[in-house]
Amino acid sequence: MYTKKRAIGTTAIVAIVIILIIVAGVGVYFYYTSAPAPKTVKLNVITFTDPSNAWLKAAAASFDASHPGVNISVTAQGFSSYTTTELTSLKAASPTYNIITFTSTSALGFANYVTNLQGKVALNSSDIPAAQLNFGGYYQLPNGTKEFIGMPYDSSTFSIFYNKTLLSNPTLNAAFQKEYGYSLSPPWSSWQAVLNVDNFLVHQTHTVPYGIIVDGSEGHDIIDTYPAIFGYYYMNDHTISGNNPQGGLLNYNIMFNGFAGSKGIPAPSFNGTAGVQALQMMYNLMQYDPQPAGTTVNYGTVFAPLQAGEAVGSLMFTADASTLLSSKNISSSIGVTTLPGGYAETGTDFYAINKYSANQNIAAEFIQYLVSPTINSQIYSYSGEFPISKAATAILTSDSTLSQPVRSVIQSVFDTASVGWANPPNLPITSSTLIPAFNTPVYSFLTGNTNSTSAAQQALNSAAQSWVTAVG
Repeated sequence: MYTKKRAIGTTAIVAIVIILIIVAGVGVYFYYTSAPAPKTVKLNVITFTDPSNAWLKAAAASFDASHPGVNISVTAQGFSSYTTTELTSLKAASPTYNIITFTSTSALGFANYVTNLQGKVALNSSDIPAAQLNFGGYYQLPNGTKEFIGMPYDSSTFSIFYNKTLLSNPTLNAAFQKEYGYSLSPPWSSWQAVLNVDNFLVHQTHTVPYGIIVDGSEGHDIIDTYPAIFGYYYMNDHTISGNNPQGGLLNYNIMFNGFAGSKGIPAPSFNGTAGVQALQMMYNLMQYDPQPAGTTVNYGTVFAPLQAGEAVGSLMFTADASTLLSSKNISSSIGVTTLPGGYAETGTDFYAINKYSANQNIAAEFIQYLVSPTINSQIYSYSGEFPISKAATAILTSDSTLSQPVRSVIQSVFDTASVGWANPPNLPITSSTLIPAFNTPVYSFLTGNTNSTSAAQQALNSAAQSWVTAVG
């Protein structure tokens, strides 16, 4: 009797348990089928049309794959229009674009609309060159506080590209060494040394028709070429550079004194002896360009004579040399070197975070991802552009699938990026006011018939007075 009752009780219990399991299962099924799907985080990146976008899109896809629920889209517009789109959106406090792009020169125009990246993006000072960060990555507030507003992602430098085969020719080197006392090959110790190389190869030996091509186009180019030359004179004249011979004051840079004036604002540095010497040197170097000087050479053509084997070299940005420096075109004849005295100019681009974005943390994580060595190194394979990361550069220079000339150029570009301090100002009024105020009188001098000290002084005085009025 007891056993039977126990058996019946056990059966009942089993049935109850089964019913409970079924009910629970139905409940779980109902919960999962009725619960909302995980929310997708959308990040919109706006940038300008550039070869690096192939890398950016590939990096976005790989980031999405490792971050379920994240979807990154990239919008690219023409260089002349993307900043207008960005600023229009930002001034309306719109969260549409989570990540924006700006250039070194335009950086401070965005400072009020972007997030301080300090504490959001880890900055490895031993991996990212300080010279690249200083020109566009930082904004100094009136109280002296320095905000981290943009992360550079490529090494884009303004330096000398040269014909290695020509400059290592034993016969030419012996003749040049005998007359001038130093090698034809860089690095060179001064701009006068470069001018001697031009004169020897163009006028004395008629080896090539052109020297180091120097871009004196009025539209924008002068404001890049002049400080590249002026940097040598600036760092060697402490009456204007003070205690800041390598870069000057943050955001004012080398075309202002390396120390503040009585009103707390530095005076223009270029209208003294050093600036006049630099401008006269620029004039002399341009005489070895395709003529007429100042009209034939621009950003789009500065590399052409070098590529054709008709020039000693070209003074230009890596971005202007894309056809020279892509993996298919780098040959043992192309070299990259710092400017005379061991410095360079930079033109690095930056990613920043819209302060109105609702997804700042994931945006910061993506920017961090872009400068991580493995991902940053891929900017070369996808785009033919150069990484900002020292560790990424080491990955490429250790890659035996790349030819030795390619690896040599990659390392040389990074080396120039590490000393890219010879920069024009990047104040908010640089593009709108300072550049035309400088380029117009200087262009008139460069295309004139005299290289006199008085004419150079007059042109620079005119520009300096306009700058003093503009900055207050």
